[in-house]
Amino acid sequence: MAKYDCDIRTVLDIPLWEKVQDQIAALTGTSVICVDVKGVPVTKSSGQTEFCRLVRQDPVYLNRCYRCDALAGLEAMRLEQPYIYLCHCGIVDVAIPVILGDRYLGAVLFGQVRIPDNDDQGGIARLVSDISPIGEGDISSEKLAELYEKIPYMDYSQIVKIAELIRTLVHYVVERVMNNYTEEQARHALLSFSDKRGKTLPPDQDEETKDEFEEDIPVSKSSAIYPAVAFVKNHLNDSITMKEMAALCHLSPSYFSRLFGRELGENFVSYVNRQKIQLAKGILRETNKSVSQIASELSYQDSSHFINLFKRFEGITPQVYRQYNCK
Repeated sequence: MAKYDCDIRTVLDIPLWEKVQDQIAALTGTSVICVDVKGVPVTKSSGQTEFCRLVRQDPVYLNRCYRCDALAGLEAMRLEQPYIYLCHCGIVDVAIPVILGDRYLGAVLFGQVRIPDNDDQGGIARLVSDISPIGEGDISSEKLAELYEKIPYMDYSQIVKIAELIRTLVHYVVERVMNNYTEEQARHALLSFSDKRGKTLPPDQDEETKDEFEEDIPVSKSSAIYPAVAFVKNHLNDSITMKEMAALCHLSPSYFSRLFGRELGENFVSYVNRQKIQLAKGILRETNKSVSQIASELSYQDSSHFINLFKRFEGITPQVYRQYNCK
């Protein structure tokens, strides 16, 4: 996308997501909540246990809850998968990262359960070094202990299944946001980027020519890399860097590179060079410009590099190509 509305509240559509998490909580018997990068809730808590509700009324415990939620979300983001852990109160929670492109926006958390003593706990990480002693704050330790015993048990294997379900839902929602990229947004991004480089796109053409132009772009208008591919098509005479194109699409260079390769089947540099060589073939056929002139016009500083690229793609040198294809 040319510009993500990089806020977890918008990406997840909070009113709709709260209805979804209510259903998840009811079906699974767990608590579900969504937090931002700082661990601060952005949704209500669905299915919250009485133990956690009471704990979060104490400022000391609440700050620890926020810290746990923030750290767990970051760890899930680092691992790029659900992170199952013990919170500071010693109960099991799971963080599923919400990542748009490569930007971490927050996490969906579920859990507030315990696992049986005879269950395998090897897959549960200990997020903090010390478990908070019950009754450390202003809340009655007897009351907390009573509510702790009411926290439901759940097998580890069931926790993993729920984590995968929520992970799939989050992935689906985020993918819809990434694909909800309109043609108008793409053209606005192209115009904006061209202006920054002191250049403009060709003037508006008639509808037939415009349709032909768009049909020649090998990715759909909804693709996150559409602005870059369209820009390359219009600026083959320029020196085009992947970093600039990633910025045009508001993606990191690494994510842009992966996405580009996945959608077009070759890396960005190879694609740009291939398009430049196709343009060079037309110039060789239609003009008497020297190879060094053509290389310069296509922003290759070294004509020998241009010749080697041409031979790599076409199997022959530019001179030989002209010899057999010149009108």
